[in-house]
Amino acid sequence: MSAEAKAESSAPASSPNGGGGNKLVTILTIVNLLVCVGMGALLFISFNKEKSRSTVTDIDVESEAQAPVVEEHGSGGHGDASAHGEKKAAGFGTMLQLEQFTVNLSSPGASTQKYVRVNISIEVANEEVSAEVNSKMPQVRNAIIDLFNSKRSSDLATAEGREFLKEEIRSALNSFMSSGKVKGVYFTNFAVTS
Repeated sequence: MSAEAKAESSAPASSPNGGGGNKLVTILTIVNLLVCVGMGALLFISFNKEKSRSTVTDIDVESEAQAPVVEEHGSGGHGDASAHGEKKAAGFGTMLQLEQFTVNLSSPGASTQKYVRVNISIEVANEEVSAEVNSKMPQVRNAIIDLFNSKRSSDLATAEGREFLKEEIRSALNSFMSSGKVKGVYFTNFAVTS
């Protein structure tokens, strides 16, 4: 082999583009870097949004700090709650948890019977009303069962339908209460068969 052939074979091959491969790698590297920086910025922004959202514990702590606390003043007797230093937040009543209801729904013409399983809590103004509700528990449960029996599953499928039912329950219970009124009705568990 001649010296010229050896020199040609040992010389680096030049690219037909004139070094375009290096330019392509550089451009891809820059695009990749920009995408990574963009993703990092997006994650940072979403993290800060999530961090600034109120959570249940945040709301609970904030509401405790902001809720006005009033001390109830009674006759000063030994059985008085204020004599023992108990305090109540203004505007909140006593909550009563009722036993779970499993009730058939109205399903005319349906081949299978639909039912609802629900846990209900009711809010009353004070212990006197609470005692009356407990003494009239058979009437309370009967009124609630009758209302559920009159409903179809489609009536309870929407939030508006459930809110309307809560108001119906509250009105039905208040119709036979004498010492006070039911302030609110809350579903703590609610499931309808489909």
